[in-house]
Amino acid sequence: MVGNVLDAALQEFGMTGVFYAVSSVPAPWGIALPPMPSVMVFHLLTRGEAVIEVEGERARVRPGDLLLVPHGTGHTISDAPGSVTVPLFDLPRVEQTDRYERICLPGDGPRTELVCGAVSFTGLGVERLVRSLPPVLHVGRDEDSAWQRAALDVIAAESRHPRPGSDLMTARLADVLVVQAVRSWLASTDPDRGWVAGLRDPSLGRALSAFHAEPAKPWSVESLAGEAGLSRSAFAARFTDVMGETAMGYVTSWRMDVAARLVREQSLSLSRVAERVGYRSEAAFNRAFRRAHGVTPGSYARRDRSFPEQAHLVGPG
Repeated sequence: MVGNVLDAALQEFGMTGVFYAVSSVPAPWGIALPPMPSVMVFHLLTRGEAVIEVEGERARVRPGDLLLVPHGTGHTISDAPGSVTVPLFDLPRVEQTDRYERICLPGDGPRTELVCGAVSFTGLGVERLVRSLPPVLHVGRDEDSAWQRAALDVIAAESRHPRPGSDLMTARLADVLVVQAVRSWLASTDPDRGWVAGLRDPSLGRALSAFHAEPAKPWSVESLAGEAGLSRSAFAARFTDVMGETAMGYVTSWRMDVAARLVREQSLSLSRVAERVGYRSEAAFNRAFRRAHGVTPGSYARRDRSFPEQAHLVGPG
């Protein structure tokens, strides 16, 4: 069952591109990216070398390397430590679409070519999965993976010789590589704190799997502890220690995430949405929804319908 929860999170990534930029820059060069809350930033190097610095941590990337900054932390990328950096949105760029641009700077120095992007997620569980990731995730080119090499080669070719549809091809392939990077991290890492750690914990994992299978049941700390095979106090303490939130706080938060999705889809009445997430009273559901999302379910649905895409980052023209 634990695997099912993680599988569902990966299958429902709900990835939306905020922006993608293909760059060709001559040495010396440096780019400073601002903090981008609630998005994951990635850098995929297709030619040359680069150094990325995030919160004092430095990583050198080479052709075929993918580096993720999962929490949208401000950082720099340059040809070498100490190179002068220019804010991303101050660089001259050509907008191919509203989310895809090209940066090509003049100069005779050795060139570095890279694809950078920022993506947001809407899938259930993805926010918690992303929060479990480290501040920087560096994935080297997998020499054993023919499809990854092929994807990188296509991205490099499309970046150097753009044709109609190059923006779509580059963005979609980059998205796939981002998901693969997260999968690789899941396969190679055993965190001791956070959502992934909770799902993999033998006791907490049983309780979480039971809850995710039937979120509308009248769950309590006692009933969750029973699923975990622990006493109420031992379960409550372990849950908070590993997950970083209380058990019932998690139950409410997850239910409100499910409710937001159902409200956004507008396929059910509010009373039916309330039932789906364990509320017999629509008034109680409305109060919980407002505490979680800042607006009533009706206002949330109208806002989402009026503004379906709000993920754009807009830099100075």
